[in-house]
Amino acid sequence: MLQRAAVKTSLGEPRKKFLEMIEFLGNYGTKEIRLIHVRTKTNYRQREEAEEKLALLCAEIEQLGFSAESVIRNGSAPSVTIDVAEEVGADYLTIYWQPKALLRNALLGSIDSDILRMSNLPVFIYNPRLFRPVTELESVLYATDFKYTDAVIMPYLINSRFKAKHLYLLHVGERAPDPMTEEERKQRVVDNLQRLADECAHAYEEVEVIETIGRVYKQIVRQAKAKAVELIVVGKSENPDTMSRLIGSTAEILPHKAHCSVFVIPGVCALPAPDETA
Repeated sequence: MLQRAAVKTSLGEPRKKFLEMIEFLGNYGTKEIRLIHVRTKTNYRQREEAEEKLALLCAEIEQLGFSAESVIRNGSAPSVTIDVAEEVGADYLTIYWQPKALLRNALLGSIDSDILRMSNLPVFIYNPRLFRPVTELESVLYATDFKYTDAVIMPYLINSRFKAKHLYLLHVGERAPDPMTEEERKQRVVDNLQRLADECAHAYEEVEVIETIGRVYKQIVRQAKAKAVELIVVGKSENPDTMSRLIGSTAEILPHKAHCSVFVIPGVCALPAPDETA
């Protein structure tokens, strides 16, 4: 399901933290790494230097127990990264998030945001912790709207290769205009969250449901921080209506605001094979 990861690298990422990210991918059952390095210049000597660095990086990744290969291409980083990921048969894309660098350099921010917006593959955005290595996946928060993406995301969450102990199911809604309607709305939300919890119960030691109201991305960030999760999972619907545009914008905002890593799974993704789920 998430066997092969295409990993975007500028070769400027901190080596230790970058390798911690690769190690983290093992929590998804990932075994194969395909490094993608996109260049805007055609200088031959610089290309040779990049090839040498990629070869050394692949060797270090293999020491962690993964198979590793690298690809260098010239062109526009977002489109080339996505094209190469599809060419090598990647199951998902991985981005090493550098928020401080993004604030200093708007161009880098647009590259990663464009990949997230354009990709039809799931995109994992790794948020490195400053003081503590993040290589184990203990808890996950899935933010659901019950509409467009549950059918795609749930097979990932219950897959036997997806290793986590705790799952939080979150729905952020809008308060109804009167008390009676609000009570009915809240009960529907709780019922739907419990339905999803029942589907996931066999795959986790603990499943907790959370119902709240407010601005979607703010509540996702708030709840993820309160529960100290290592990963937020959200869907990205491609349906051209108001709700799907909200979901899309939330997925793009979260990497900038969240204190943990984010996995964005588009609604157009192919479902995992049935024999891959527990």
